[in-house]
Amino acid sequence: MITINNLLVQYDEHIVLNYLSASFETGQVHGIVGLNGAGKTTFFNTLGGYQRADAGEIRLSGKKPSRSDFAYLETNSFFYASITGREYLAIFPQSNASFRLDSMNSLLGVPLDELIEHYSTGMKKKLALLSVIKRDKPVYIFDEPFNGLDLESNKVLELIIRNLAAKGKTIFISSHILEPLLQVCQQIHYLDHGTFARSYLQPEFGSISGHLFDLLGKEMEEQIGRAV
Repeated sequence: MITINNLLVQYDEHIVLNYLSASFETGQVHGIVGLNGAGKTTFFNTLGGYQRADAGEIRLSGKKPSRSDFAYLETNSFFYASITGREYLAIFPQSNASFRLDSMNSLLGVPLDELIEHYSTGMKKKLALLSVIKRDKPVYIFDEPFNGLDLESNKVLELIIRNLAAKGKTIFISSHILEPLLQVCQQIHYLDHGTFARSYLQPEFGSISGHLFDLLGKEMEEQIGRAV
C-alpha cells in the first residue's frame, strides 16, 4: 500500500497540493486525471522524490520511499546534446532482466544510432520510455506518456503497462485523453484543487466519462466566470 498523509506543496502563497491524503493499492494501475493546473505533475514529482513537500508524508509498504523506488517518465524528458539514442540509453544501468532492447525497439522503431537532436517529439518520447522500462522498480510513474505517440506506439505502451502490472508493479499514469486510462487502469482518481475529489473503480468506468465531464465542465465554467 502507498499511503499519503496531509501532503502540502506550495510555491510562495500558491498552494498546489492542499494537505492531500490518499491510499493506493500496490500492484495496480492508477490513473490520475484533472484540469491543467490541478497538481498532477507536482503530485508525481513529490511522490517520486523530485519535489520536496512542505508538510506531510508518503509511505510505501509502511516505509519512507526513496527515489530509487521509482522509475519516472516525465512529460518532457531532458536529453544531453550531441549524443545518440544508444548512448543515452547507456546512461541508465539495466536492472530489468527481462528487457531486450532489440526486441522492444523492433516495435517502437527508434533510430538509436542517430543524434537525439534530430528526433521528432514522438521519437524522444519513445527513447525516454525505453530508458524507463529497462529499469526494474516497484513503482512506475508515467506523466502524459501518450502525448506525441502514433496510434501503433500508443498500443505498444498500453501493452507495456499491462505487462508491468502483471509483474506486480504499481503504476501511476496521467493522460489528457481518458480512453487509454479506461483500457489499462484498475482505478482512476480525480485531482481537483490539490486534493483527490473522487476515485473510481473499474465497475464504475462505464459512467466515469459523463461524471468527469460534468465535474470538469463546472470547473471550467467557474474559471471562465472569474476571468471574463
